[in-house]
Amino acid sequence: MKKKLGLIQTGGLGDIHIALPIALFYHKKNFEIYWPIIENWVTQMKHYVPWINWIGISRENKDQAYNEPVKILDSIGVEKKIPLYNFLRSKPELSNTPYFPFVPFDKFKYIKAGVPFFYKWKLNECIKRDTHREDEIFNRFVKNKNFVVTHIKASNHTAAFDLSLIPKDFQVVEITNDGFVLDWLKVIEKAKMLFMTNSVMANITEQLNFENTKYYIPRLNMITNPVFINNWIWIKNENLKIKI
Repeated sequence: MKKKLGLIQTGGLGDIHIALPIALFYHKKNFEIYWPIIENWVTQMKHYVPWINWIGISRENKDQAYNEPVKILDSIGVEKKIPLYNFLRSKPELSNTPYFPFVPFDKFKYIKAGVPFFYKWKLNECIKRDTHREDEIFNRFVKNKNFVVTHIKASNHTAAFDLSLIPKDFQVVEITNDGFVLDWLKVIEKAKMLFMTNSVMANITEQLNFENTKYYIPRLNMITNPVFINNWIWIKNENLKIKI
């Protein structure tokens, strides 16, 4: 009988994808993975990552971040649970580690889970790409072989950048909320250039090691930026005021 492991990280989508290789690490060690997440995302996660037991929790549940996932995991006999938040206001003790003040939030998750950090870049082993859905999004939005992709809206912030970086005869494809997040992989992979702020889209692009020319538009301070190793060109966010 397989051992059961529960991961506690109900949101957001970027954090979930950052942590997917943690689940892979334990899956390879013959653990059955159970993961409560916000119910709106369960359908797409089941579609692309069917080997994890995804469990939906209402966003309106005031205990959706920690207490409700623990309750659910307990009810199905999951003894080993790993909370992946680097900081949770309702459970500040989760941050009580020697490394909390010193490592980026994504590396924190891997240290907490006991998983080598290089696993973060094994996202391709976690997902089952759907060429039909990817082609559908690609054919709907891409009309010029020379195109760039932008994704400048994330959470409650819209980034802005120097548009003169985009060649005048290139089509600009802005990623929308159409389809599932990973339906956009072909569009991202085939683009000549990418302009992305800190978001689920930037994270999956990084974790899949796509080789496009990539521009990164920061929207938060250095503590909340993930670790990127794939030659992103950092450019100024014109909607972000930073006092130095």
